[in-house]
Amino acid sequence: MRGSQASGFTLVELVIAITVLAILGGLAIPAIDSVQRERQAREPINNLYLLAREVRLRSMSERRPYQIVFDREGFKASRFFHPYGGSEEFEKLRIELDQLAERQEMIDASRARGIDLSTEEKDLQQAEIEDGLQYFREYQWPNDVECSLRFWDEMQWAGLSGGEFHRWIFQPSGMCEPLKVRMEADGAYFEVEFHPLTADIRKERSWVE
Repeated sequence: MRGSQASGFTLVELVIAITVLAILGGLAIPAIDSVQRERQAREPINNLYLLAREVRLRSMSERRPYQIVFDREGFKASRFFHPYGGSEEFEKLRIELDQLAERQEMIDASRARGIDLSTEEKDLQQAEIEDGLQYFREYQWPNDVECSLRFWDEMQWAGLSGGEFHRWIFQPSGMCEPLKVRMEADGAYFEVEFHPLTADIRKERSWVE
């Protein structure tokens, strides 16, 4: 009868296995870091794309034009109210939204105490319907991002470093103005073109170091 022989790893085999794992780990860490940097750099583009899709769907479902407005602070979305308005219309909209929120808090607190404020609730609902104040979104550029735009009828890129104010209009038909957006940051570059029929990104040039 043969005696059983114990099997196991030798010291050399263990050293080789540990060395291989260390090499694989060293290769994986830069790859993960690169993916993280690209995700962070792409965040403004992703937010703009998602907002464009949302604004387009709202415009189609409500049969009202909507807009995304670009300035040096970021981009904002709302219904399209005044074709010749400026950044002050968004400041006014923000104030009115805050006022409506305060009125709603007052109504909720009064209802919790058993106070009847049905008239105030009706007025609040009417204000939201008439003024279209139920929708407002905004996104601020990261500190290191520089953005420029190019609409279909423009020959050159328009920067946003000063007081420029540009509207991107979405029609109830589902169409929007053809638009190219370029975003540059430290070690990153994105240039995307949005499709006028779907608001999808149809062309992109990008690199991230």
